[in-house]
Amino acid sequence: MKKAIITLSLICTGLLATSNIGDIVFAQDSQEDINKNNNVEVQIINKLNKDEAEELLSMYNPNVKYIYQGTENDFTALKEKGLKGYVFLMDADGDLGMFVNKDDAKIYYFHPSGYLELAQ
Repeated sequence: MKKAIITLSLICTGLLATSNIGDIVFAQDSQEDINKNNNVEVQIINKLNKDEAEELLSMYNPNVKYIYQGTENDFTALKEKGLKGYVFLMDADGDLGMFVNKDDAKIYYFHPSGYLELAQ
């Protein structure tokens, strides 16, 4: 009976020891994966400048000439919404302009009264 208990104890100890080894190997593999992931390139997104915004508008609608009107600092409606970018007036009849967000390069129809709608 004593031999059976000792044998059973040795088997259980062996199983516990091998399960810990598996955990140690898994942890080492995970650390290698983490090191590989740390070498991933990070893409830095630059903000648009005025010339890039105007070029984006001319690609959006090449048949229209755009006249630069200012930034969010010149329009309280944009400043109140926390938007940053450039405002251009279309060289056509009307007072509806275009706003180009310098952070995400999205183009909006814009009126100084506060009207702002994403252009499709």
